[in-house]
Amino acid sequence: MRLHQVRVLLFLLLFSMLLPANAALAPSAGEQRLFDLLNQERARAGLPQLKWDGHLAEAARAHSKLLASHAELSHQFPGEPDLGQRVGATGLRFNSTAENVAYAPEVEKLHEGLMHSPPHRANILSNKYNAGAVAIVARGEELYATEDFANALPVYSESEFRSAIISAFNKTRAAAHLPLMVVRADDRLHRAACSGAHDPNQLIHRLPGVTDLVMFTSSVPENLPSNMKSAAQDKELRHMNIGVCFRPGSANGYGSFWVVAAFFPVQ
Repeated sequence: MRLHQVRVLLFLLLFSMLLPANAALAPSAGEQRLFDLLNQERARAGLPQLKWDGHLAEAARAHSKLLASHAELSHQFPGEPDLGQRVGATGLRFNSTAENVAYAPEVEKLHEGLMHSPPHRANILSNKYNAGAVAIVARGEELYATEDFANALPVYSESEFRSAIISAFNKTRAAAHLPLMVVRADDRLHRAACSGAHDPNQLIHRLPGVTDLVMFTSSVPENLPSNMKSAAQDKELRHMNIGVCFRPGSANGYGSFWVVAAFFPVQ
């Protein structure tokens, strides 16, 4: 093999290694056409366009293969995880998801059938979702299609999410004309948030000087729960320790963080 051929092969190998894992899941012409048709429906309804998401494409592709192999429609075949688990396994961070499945001999027929089905039409025209993907697998003369939708969330590290929580908390405090809270990250609270043991009555006894403890799960740091808002508006509190742990799952969503906040009174 010539030297320049070796260099070309090496370049292609390195380039493929740098691509995201789902980069190969770019839509086929038929998938792009179906995705464009559903976004055209959203545009006519005055809704924002869905953004193509490679994670959803990965989940949809796997399910469409099952649709075609079984030659029938289902949202969950025996032994297959449910939709949330399938999408969560791709690494997407999201807090809601939905799925359409259909088969027809042509892309336009797929779309027409989905739009004439009230539940499928509702998914296409839902304002809950900002991302989507389509996967089509052919079997004989039929096309088996999966449309997956999700409300995709920003990707935060634990420290970024903690900073966003603190910012939202202090904005609430400033709106109440109170001084900003002194906040410290606390490894004990981080361990508590990651442990899965979320009983504030047990934890508070292990934290000397703490007068109040708040535990909650969230995927949107700006949306503080009512007990955090109450603490932000309490003029007797001046110091907060906080621990944040990323704990995605089916129970609380695949973009969820557990937060444990301990409050101390004015010294």
